Amino acid sequence: VDDLYVYGSCIAKGGFMGEQIPFTATEEQPLADPETNESIADWSCWSIQLNGETRSFAPTREDYAQAGIMINHDSGPGSISEIKLMRYLIHRLKDSLFLDDRLLLSHFPKCKNLSKILQTTQWQHPDVAGGEKPSGNICMKTLLIALTQRDASLFSRGQPNTYWKFWAQDG
Repeated sequence: VDDLYVYGSCIAKGGFMGEQIPFTATEEQPLADPETNESIADWSCWSIQLNGETRSFAPTREDYAQAGIMINHDSGPGSISEIKLMRYLIHRLKDSLFLDDRLLLSHFPKCKNLSKILQTTQWQHPDVAGGEKPSGNICMKTLLIALTQRDASLFSRGQPNTYWKFWAQDG
């Protein structure tokens, strides 16, 4: 899921604009039950539609392990959760899951001649629940500097905590 947060003088209202899901299940091989939304995906063989193209996957246990995902049960319908499929796709497809620049900028027709300054998947999200203020976060501070100076080299990711391996594991 690509969440779109926008700010700027050519934007009517800044903040969360919406989200884009860059891929869908194929009709021939759905990933979730349409009534219950429970996973019906088989870890050994599944497909997605990405940018209008069908991509089929038949990963082995070793392929999953290289992505940091342990598969220790038999294959079959419902044998893998959607979150593990997403984690595998992130490992395997990386940047092709991002909106390309043309599609991303098409969301902002009033903003002419925009160019992307930086893109990252790993950064230090402020620990707001732990009392950290965004204004005290190195990542947020340097993001502001990089944007105002239009110089991505001024951005520091800090101590990245957004990578999925830092999160609680699903069951």
